[in-house]
Amino acid sequence: MGKKILLMLSSIVLLTVLVACSEEGDGKNEIVFNTMELSPTFDDYINGMIEDFEAENPDITVKWEDVPAAQIEEKTLTEASSGDMSDVVNLNPRFTKKLADVGALLDMDEAASEFKNLYPEGLWNSGKVDGVSYAVPWYFTTGGVIYNTEILEQAGFSEPPATIEEAWEMSEVIYEETGAIAGGYTTTAWQDLWVLFPTYGIDLVTEDGTQAAFNTDKALELLKDRKEYYDKGLIPDDLLLDNSLAKEWYADEKAAWWVSGPQLFRQIKDLNPEVYEKSKAAPFFVGDANNVYSAIQNLVVSEQSDNPEAAVKFVEFITNKENQLEFSKLVPILPTNSEAAEDEYFLSGENSEDPEEKGLYYSATNIDKAVDMAPPIGNANEINTILNEQYVEVLINDKDPQQALDDAEEQVNNLLAE
Repeated sequence: MGKKILLMLSSIVLLTVLVACSEEGDGKNEIVFNTMELSPTFDDYINGMIEDFEAENPDITVKWEDVPAAQIEEKTLTEASSGDMSDVVNLNPRFTKKLADVGALLDMDEAASEFKNLYPEGLWNSGKVDGVSYAVPWYFTTGGVIYNTEILEQAGFSEPPATIEEAWEMSEVIYEETGAIAGGYTTTAWQDLWVLFPTYGIDLVTEDGTQAAFNTDKALELLKDRKEYYDKGLIPDDLLLDNSLAKEWYADEKAAWWVSGPQLFRQIKDLNPEVYEKSKAAPFFVGDANNVYSAIQNLVVSEQSDNPEAAVKFVEFITNKENQLEFSKLVPILPTNSEAAEDEYFLSGENSEDPEEKGLYYSATNIDKAVDMAPPIGNANEINTILNEQYVEVLINDKDPQQALDDAEEQVNNLLAE
């Protein structure tokens, strides 16, 4: 009798184990993947990509959770604090750095060492904190220039500017001759002091991330120049405070050029087909550092992941040439994978007269210049806000440029000392 009871108990234990294994996905490694507002628009693409990955890796299942952009930071921080962060998360570089700063992310320099060379250094460094990169770049957008050939000709120019300095010099002439605004900008936004400084090789913080580094003679010179341009009417308040109007200004021929992602150039055709027909594309303006501002989206892996190898393998799959190319054709983005950027889809625009096609060519061939301008520290967002606020104070409220730099330096140093 005792043997029968023991046998029954053994059978129950075995059944319990089997049920538990079944509940865990038949022994598969499950990873959770968070994106920002890609559903339902890209359901087919994301689900298809997951199906392909799972077919290649039958021991791994991927659970996709799409999160509103306004909630993903709070959600990820809350989960990281409770030890339950999703395995793979789509984040921007500044929030990536904040999470890396508190030890929540996997070191991707080490984990992705076998495929990190597929991404240009400037893009790879978008996840860097204290000399270590904690992200794989997924996709990015960078500026190109669409310009009105007639306005430039009226001002006596046959070619667009190549550098920021040339752009401002031409802007003054264009404004005087035609009344159109132009400008020499380093990003698609007009409040761009935190981008302007790195474009000229001015670090925002010291290498160890403990102090502000931007209060220099060159920074003062740049700020004085910007104030001079503003006083001459070359930086209108409307565009300074609301960059979304720039597209309409260009379509209405109130602006000689528009700095934006080339994939958005066709919006001008929708607003004013005649202006689009007289437009051409040009590469992004560069400064002394010969780099190009880029808005980058990263993929990070949780340090708490139970399946880090599976998560890294999925990140590699998401960012391979084929998947990045497919995504780039669905949405106005650029691939971070160098092999994808060399595809005929982008390079075919080299001799095109269409602004969007030519702009895509310029953007793809400039991938090695693309960088994230935010400082490689956890509170990069706050530093950007401080600099932008001081910039507007100088332009609109006539604050002394040196005082603005001093005040910004003090605020940033206080922030870094917390």
